[in-house]
Amino acid sequence: MKNKDISRREFINIAGIGIAGISAGSVLLASGQIAPGYKPANMKIMAGEVIDRIKKNLGVSWKTPTVDTVKGAGTNDIVVNGITTSFMATLEVLEKSVKAGHNFILAHEPTFWTNLDQGEGLDGDPMYQHKQEYIRRNGLFVHRFHDNWHARKPDGITEGWNKAMGFDQYHYDETSHTWQLPHVMTLETYAIEIRRRLRTDSLRVVGDRNLMVRTVATGSNKVPKSVAPLADVTVHYEPDRENTNTEWERDLVSSGQKKGFIIISHNRKEEAGMDNCARWLRTFINEVPVQFIEANDPFWRTI
Repeated sequence: MKNKDISRREFINIAGIGIAGISAGSVLLASGQIAPGYKPANMKIMAGEVIDRIKKNLGVSWKTPTVDTVKGAGTNDIVVNGITTSFMATLEVLEKSVKAGHNFILAHEPTFWTNLDQGEGLDGDPMYQHKQEYIRRNGLFVHRFHDNWHARKPDGITEGWNKAMGFDQYHYDETSHTWQLPHVMTLETYAIEIRRRLRTDSLRVVGDRNLMVRTVATGSNKVPKSVAPLADVTVHYEPDRENTNTEWERDLVSSGQKKGFIIISHNRKEEAGMDNCARWLRTFINEVPVQFIEANDPFWRTI
């Protein structure tokens, strides 16, 4: 077969396409959004295959029943263009994903604001209808990843949180379940350090600001009452009811115990775990970019 002659302009166009493809891939690789073995765009992967790979690489059996299901109108045969991981599929996160060219969103917390995340009690709610329509209109596949990401060993959320807080560099006491800071500091100084590490302005503190602290315990939205007395300071996210947590903390301090408590938003406690998820996904998904998009701290303050 004879080689087909091409013009100088055709050669430049063909070469330009190749260089552009290499350049785009290089930019994504440098940004950490794709794995080193990134494949060309014509190597397709379906949404269902992404979920299958997640289950295969999780290291534990997939929990059932589970809240980790599709949210909205997505189906397994959707061709994935890019993957977003986030603490929550807020409308802002969905919009940023669409702008980035991602149609697969893996979110840790509910998309529709209730624990089961099935739209219970939301029939006729304008915001529910708007968000559902946005997902459908943009062909998005939104899947929750909560129960099973926590079930992984190590827990995927905790692993990311420990890294964000610097705990992976600190000594951990198995008996008291506390971390030891590199040096003693005041409660106020440690609160400022956490604010810097987590990039948050919604942090609240219970206790004497001049209290000297060295050991740290952590909790969820319920104070670990068996562990908190063993630590100088306990860090947890906002309680579902203040009178069952914060008032207990205040009474503990008022009783004479030299303890401190730092309360952050739920978002700031678990967001780093979904950044960790993006890094994990890149170890076995290399057909499309994988990007962590922050849901960001939901609160701001006036001063």
